[in-house]
Amino acid sequence: MLSTLDIDAINTFLKICKKEIKNKNCHFVGYRAININGKKISAKQALIDIGIMKYQDIWKYILELEADDCIKVDRDRDYSRDMNSEVYIFRKMINSKIVYIKLTINDRGLICISFHESY
Repeated sequence: MLSTLDIDAINTFLKICKKEIKNKNCHFVGYRAININGKKISAKQALIDIGIMKYQDIWKYILELEADDCIKVDRDRDYSRDMNSEVYIFRKMINSKIVYIKLTINDRGLICISFHESY
């Protein structure tokens, strides 16, 4: 259960996300492979499996996120990325699938680290 302080932080984070998307200052980490149940798939294939054909279409779903969709605020454990160490993790129903979304903000803007079906 998220505390009121967490919910306030999530709402502030989502406001910043919306601003960054509006300013087209948003990036999807689409080059990585995702390991799902021992099977590696590309980030692009993960989007196709959800029914999303273009990277830029993920932003409309991120704009719809609400604080209640957030399941965790955590530290990014992948230090090889030049990312902010705080990540916000969401689950949202998209095209009849529960989708796992991991976001952060750094000096490049909004970064979508993960956008794939939740397993």
